[in-house]
Amino acid sequence: TLVARAIEHSHALDVRVLHIQTAHDSADASHILESYGFAQVKEYLQMRWEGGVLPPVRLPCGFELRPFRLDQDEQALADIQNAAFTENWGFSPNSVEEIAARVRMKSNVPDGILFITEDGTPAAYNWTHRNENSLGSVGFIGMTGVHPNYRSTGLGTAVVVAGLEYLRGEGITTVELEVDSENSPARELYLKLGFRRVQQTV
Repeated sequence: TLVARAIEHSHALDVRVLHIQTAHDSADASHILESYGFAQVKEYLQMRWEGGVLPPVRLPCGFELRPFRLDQDEQALADIQNAAFTENWGFSPNSVEEIAARVRMKSNVPDGILFITEDGTPAAYNWTHRNENSLGSVGFIGMTGVHPNYRSTGLGTAVVVAGLEYLRGEGITTVELEVDSENSPARELYLKLGFRRVQQTV
């Protein structure tokens, strides 16, 4: 099976931990994965926003909102992403080369990656992209991060709202994201902005 091949390939790469994500209510997938020794360790919520009134983007004095600059901001994006998520379960630090490749993928537009900066240094970011599915053109919030030095300052809300406004300005009215079910601050922020849970995965 594909699972067996994935396990075999991971051994060849000397990988000691392998993650697989599946629908929360898929009994067949759970049975297959458990038969290969997988155990459930995390739950994620898929959430959807379908328009609505957003609060204004409020920035503290001295902070600015700007888009990502191709061939200039790859290091800055790698740095803030690694700093924001280094303590999160399952996060693997990104190299500058990985970031450079990802920002050039078809579904990404550099203008859809937004920074909030202080004196030119990124304090928070929101990485949006878009895709086509059964709902038409759908926006995604792939990553939202606040540097540890700037947490509890309101920058998380500001940068998410900025991302939603960017996508709405591109004509996108449906936005989806995934959040760790145990990340209460992020989950509550998204609910407050009008997201609703549409699916759960493990």
